[in-house]
Amino acid sequence: MEIKILNSILFKELMPWVFNTSNLKPINEKLKKIANKEATTEVDLIQQLQILVADYPELTKWLTKQLSKATGTIKNHCFAIDFTEFSNAITKFYDKIISLETLRVYNAFNTKIQQYKNKIDIVYHTTIALKNVRALAINTVKEIKAKGFEAAPTDESQLAHFVLQLLRQHLIILFFDIQALRKSYLENEISIEDFYLLDLELPKNYLKELKQLEDVPSEEIKSIAQSNNKPFNFGFKGDEAKLKNLILVLCVHKNLLDQDITKQSDLFELFTTKNITDKHYNIQFGCNTNLVTYIIDCFKRTLPKLSYSNIERSGYFFTDNGTLIKGSLLSNSKSNNQLSKQTKEEIDKIFKENDM
Repeated sequence: MEIKILNSILFKELMPWVFNTSNLKPINEKLKKIANKEATTEVDLIQQLQILVADYPELTKWLTKQLSKATGTIKNHCFAIDFTEFSNAITKFYDKIISLETLRVYNAFNTKIQQYKNKIDIVYHTTIALKNVRALAINTVKEIKAKGFEAAPTDESQLAHFVLQLLRQHLIILFFDIQALRKSYLENEISIEDFYLLDLELPKNYLKELKQLEDVPSEEIKSIAQSNNKPFNFGFKGDEAKLKNLILVLCVHKNLLDQDITKQSDLFELFTTKNITDKHYNIQFGCNTNLVTYIIDCFKRTLPKLSYSNIERSGYFFTDNGTLIKGSLLSNSKSNNQLSKQTKEEIDKIFKENDM
């Protein structure tokens, strides 16, 4: 498993401190080509990366070789960090490269490790992968400290400040993603605390930035298909009147539902029913998928079974353009199309005002 593109950001052609920022037109054109295109397969990830690094022949050639190894749909991250928001086209360009490549590396490793059944092989390849990611993370933190970029970047920060901090965060996620895949085989599992304090030598207050996603691996979820025809629901626990009002407010202020197709009462009924297979539902959202994803995550406080996997298995949820929603679509949207801090705060306020 190679981390060639991530390495190039710190050591080679993609180093932000040598990046030409004088001509934005090529960057804008690249970003337009991948705009609003959700990557749902490994091939999608590679093709989007090829567009972004088209000016770098060595990286482009290397990515072409990776296409032959790409298989199936994307496995999503097990961990998350609230990343610093990009502020312009150049920082968005790097944000896209780093987020797409981190997800590609994780999936490439997942594909590779599934080939091995022997414990010795699994431990060996997992250890090598973790060693490589750890080394790059350590070097990234050293570069951050050497350049005096320890504080969180702002809109006025240098490009290198933003990129190095973003690279550090994604490498941490990648490390624990890879470890989680086969941690039962590892004799010396690295704790989050030890990785931050001992390997990266970061202060203890950094520990709170890494969060394990609520969704457990799909094989551990009691799915609709696996429920042996027993009643299944999204586990609503709360005040129905508050839920009904919350849906109303989200529809009015955030266009949650396409109300020409889906009534507010349909979503309310689906969320509160004891058995979602009693009738067919057609829940079509009216807002962008990244906004839907954040709202769903907020709903999980009172709907604990509203996981991405169960949303996909129900077959009842559709995007604003009528596409059936899969769990990978939601996770990718969360990783690659982050909401602004202001929008998140607005949604959080709506949920808080409705005591949900």
